[in-house]
Amino acid sequence: MTDFGTRKGGYAQMKGFGQKAKYALDRIRFLTKQRGVVNTCKFIYSRYLYFLKYRINLAGVMTPQELNIQNKGACNYEPIAHYTFNRMLKNIDFCWHESTFIDFGCGKGAAILLATRYNFKRYIGVELSPLLVDECRRNVQKFIGNRVLDYKIVNCNAVDYVIEDDVNVFYFFNPFAPSVLKSVLDNMELSLNKRYRKIIILYCNGVDVSFMLDRGYKIVYSEDIDPITRYSCGNYALVN
Repeated sequence: MTDFGTRKGGYAQMKGFGQKAKYALDRIRFLTKQRGVVNTCKFIYSRYLYFLKYRINLAGVMTPQELNIQNKGACNYEPIAHYTFNRMLKNIDFCWHESTFIDFGCGKGAAILLATRYNFKRYIGVELSPLLVDECRRNVQKFIGNRVLDYKIVNCNAVDYVIEDDVNVFYFFNPFAPSVLKSVLDNMELSLNKRYRKIIILYCNGVDVSFMLDRGYKIVYSEDIDPITRYSCGNYALVN
């Protein structure tokens, strides 16, 4: 879904207040027609306003080219809506406070920031783009302030990340191509073979959820259409 200023020639590249205002109004009309008034307001609040009190701006979609990523497995950066994330976790019976959360393709850190509301033991972000890694680290520090948080943001290709044997909550927001996802799932199985444990996969805009089902993971939560974001694929939580 294209958003304000997410493509070349979009809002961010326009000149003059009148041109930008017309673009924004046209965009709001489109979103309202697609989602309805209430869900459009929720989408705009979640995308542009929710984190502003922390001086954090997560808005926009960025392509791999815009991030100077020369990797065919990379997908666009886009932040998860807090409504989507919270709705999923609140509807799942799992001991979040005893778990370690990992976000593959963590971007600017939206999911990690939202996950702190559930008091995980530890947080890990894995991100290919050095630009996004730097911004993610700054955002986490802004968000937590003087609080102590056990977290790390790792700049590497997801296929190369060695999964620690305490990680049991795996988060994906359609972060990369199918070939990369398959390799990460392989790494997850290696980690489980080393130390078996109960895990849960949180998969938003689950384009390739069939890969997980083929490996025996079972769906414990699903929604076919996200009412706020209206992504083409549903949101899922799966367990082993």
